[in-house]
Parts: sequence; C-alpha cells; structure tokens
Amino acid sequence: MNHRFKLISFDICPYVERSRIVLLEKGLPHEVEFIELAKKPAWFLEISPMGRVPVLLVDDRPVFESMVINELVNELQPDPRLFPDDPIARAEGRGWIVFANDVVMPAGGAAMLAIAGGAKGDALAEPLGALRDALAKLERQLARGAGPFFLGRDFSLVDASYAPFLRRWRMAEGWGVHEAGLLASLPQVSAWAQAMLSRPSVAAAEPAELDAKSRRFYADRAAKTRAA
Repeated sequence: MNHRFKLISFDICPYVERSRIVLLEKGLPHEVEFIELAKKPAWFLEISPMGRVPVLLVDDRPVFESMVINELVNELQPDPRLFPDDPIARAEGRGWIVFANDVVMPAGGAAMLAIAGGAKGDALAEPLGALRDALAKLERQLARGAGPFFLGRDFSLVDASYAPFLRRWRMAEGWGVHEAGLLASLPQVSAWAQAMLSRPSVAAAEPAELDAKSRRFYADRAAKTRAA
C-alpha cells in the first residue's frame, strides 16, 4: 500500500533531519513543509501536542516524535530493514537512541551555545566536559562492535539518530574553539561519523547553509541568555 508523506519541519532542526534521512534511505517520496518555531501556526499546534517538530503526516494522519516516526517508516517500508529482527538487539538500539535524545543532544547543544556565544573558562569547559563524557561512552560502545555503523555492518535507525548531531558538531569544531580536536581524540566516534556522513541519504538530508544558520542560531540564543 502506498502512502503520502509530508514532514513538518524547522529548517535546521536535527530531529527533523533524522526523519528525512530515514525517508531518503527508504527511497520514499515525501514533501517537506517549513514552519517558524517562533510563530507556530494554529494548525500545527493542533497536530503536535507538544508543539515540537518533526510531525509526519501519513495520509494526513499526524505522527510526532522522531523516534516514533522513524520506527513507523521502517515498518511501513520494510526494505531496507533499518532495525534488527532480534527483539533484544532492537531494545539495545532503542536504548542508545534515548541516550542520544537525553544525553548527547542536550550536552552538544549546551556546548555549541557556549562556543557560539564566545564563552571562556569554566563557562566553556563545563559543557565541553559534559559532551566529552557522553561521547566517551559512545567510544567504548563502538569499540565493542565491528562497525562501520553503530550496530555493525548495516546502517540503522541508531545511525540516523546520531548523524545530524555529529554533522553539526564537526561544523562547530571549526568555529574557532581551542578544543576543536574533540572528535579527533575519539577515533571510534570519528570513524563512525565519517561513515555516516558519507552515506548518500545522510548527505542529501543536510539543510542548506547549515553551518552559517546554526552558528547564527546559537549566537542569537547566547545573546538572549546574556540579556535575560
């Protein structure tokens, strides 16, 4: 059965990018509609109970949260399979996606906010340290596997969940920070990032002018935080 897909997005949102990667990996045609998060339209708030992107309209039926969206797309289009058949392996993968959501993404966002805002001393060292600790846990987990992807030879929903952040962090390392070698100090994470970001679906999902827009986004947030 064919479905119509429309992804509701903010143009540089990494969570939306996760779902774009999965749709592209599956070869599924889809529309993308952008909204302004600062001026969320009423129709969007009707279909997104938490007021967050992404929302995927599947034949006009709204599904929200990237983790849920990606598992649904994987089930609707079984080829290629992006999650293991073994239920324990699937649970392990889900756990690492939650780790991305609850640990890596917040730590990375705080670090990029500090960098873009020109933080110094402890104000920079603390968020960088939290991110370093989170990535070190990924480094140890990746060392237990065969690679090149998180669960082994095959690209999975776990990879789709981390690729947008690692894309952004590689850019942030070029924003003139003295700690720009964080990824280089983690060879497993660095190799994994390269494998993911070289994949056609991941490359095609990159938003236009991402580096400049991301730096401006975090710089503006930092300025508002200082002014508050």
